Amino acid sequence: MTRRRGIRLAARDALHVFVEDTDPEAPPSTMVSVYVFDARAGDAPIRTREDAVTWIGQRLHRTPALTRRLHRVPANLDFPYWVETGVDPDRHVRYETIGPTSRSEVHRLLASMKERRLDLSAPPWEVHVLADIRGVDDLPDGATIVALLLHHSVTDGLGAVEIARALLDDPAAAPSTGGRVVAVPGPVRAAVSLPFRYASMLPALVAARRARRALGGLTASGEITAPRPQRPRTRFDTDAGSAWQLGVVRMPLPEVRAVARATDTSVNDVILTVVSGGLRAYLASYEEIPTDSPAAIVPGSLRDGAGAESENKVTLMYVDLHLDRADPRERLRRVHESAALEKQRIRRPESAASVAAVDASPAFDLAMTIRRAHRGRVGPTGDVVPLANTTVTNVPRGPVEGLRFGGSPAVEAIGTPMLNRNYGLVHSVTSLGEVLTLSFLASDSCMPDPEQYERHLAEAFAELSRDCLPPGARTVSGTGRDSTPDGRLEE
Repeated sequence: MTRRRGIRLAARDALHVFVEDTDPEAPPSTMVSVYVFDARAGDAPIRTREDAVTWIGQRLHRTPALTRRLHRVPANLDFPYWVETGVDPDRHVRYETIGPTSRSEVHRLLASMKERRLDLSAPPWEVHVLADIRGVDDLPDGATIVALLLHHSVTDGLGAVEIARALLDDPAAAPSTGGRVVAVPGPVRAAVSLPFRYASMLPALVAARRARRALGGLTASGEITAPRPQRPRTRFDTDAGSAWQLGVVRMPLPEVRAVARATDTSVNDVILTVVSGGLRAYLASYEEIPTDSPAAIVPGSLRDGAGAESENKVTLMYVDLHLDRADPRERLRRVHESAALEKQRIRRPESAASVAAVDASPAFDLAMTIRRAHRGRVGPTGDVVPLANTTVTNVPRGPVEGLRFGGSPAVEAIGTPMLNRNYGLVHSVTSLGEVLTLSFLASDSCMPDPEQYERHLAEAFAELSRDCLPPGARTVSGTGRDSTPDGRLEE
């Protein structure tokens, strides 16, 4: 009998599967990449579900990850494997004609996709098409929205961009083909191999212990700065359990870049400062500005470092948002310094080595560790929280040219940040062409008025731009739509 063959998940990828196994009530590990198309600007727009299914089906050969399903080894004796399977695109494409509607209703539909749990017994992806959207001021009249839903075990945000661009006809898109195809072990073979896997983890454990000691020495000597272990509690530090709402603010990417150049900072620094300004103004409206400053989790790329064999190639930075600084330009300077310290920390080889034991963990051990952490989890209490208060994820979508759905050209991308039960407010930054989109998901329980936060974010960018640029260099930004040819976020 021919043995089944597949691609073994790396530990960082399997982690997303094990977390869902352990805590079915936690937010699902579903990534949602949203693209907006002007259905009236091109020829032959897609107008029916059948046409949408055909379009996606004809492009699946370019996206190997979408033709595989998860094969589980009993009792987590080994990591799951991606195995090839037949794919019926009709089961994965959802199509809805919207018609006249409102901005809040479109945002509600997009936010609800983040709460959708994908079926891991089938290829874990879906494409949702919202067609003929009319009456929404910041979308083209008759717009089509295409949202790609992917389980996080498949890839990370940058990997999802390549998959989406392949489905949307970019000839230069290069989705990952995955790792090496090997024989999938049965339970007996996996059980026999388990002691050897534990033995192979020992060197990584020793190296991790040494790396942590070295990091302690580097911190003590002042060569690096460790993240502060505690931050002040805010209304957003909640075990979010209510409905999520989406907010979107748009900024001209050339203007954002101009602010970064004028202040010798980066686009990322500028956006973190905008988030800081928006948070400061929103909390001030409730008379809740903390005496100490909150911080944000900011994912950093590991594409050339540890964990490079996994599809999820990120590590985490913890960046002080300096809400205590009222002056926008001074806050930008401080955020830039804090982000630089975190980049310096994560780029140290000792930082990668300190967590390398995760990559060497046997599946059984990783799954049990996640279960123990879940059982020992304590809900939000006290006046402080560990490390951070929100997240800001930055995933550029690349140039707009060539992206189409049917004959309709792409005009915008909207990010949807990963949900986290520890935070009632999470942010996503993306760009397509010359439009940068800052979006957020907020829990009803901590932000009943997302439109107010949108205004505060738009005003924070306008204020920062006024302080840093001459009047002629500034353009209009806010919640409306801007023009789009080419552009990319930079570090």
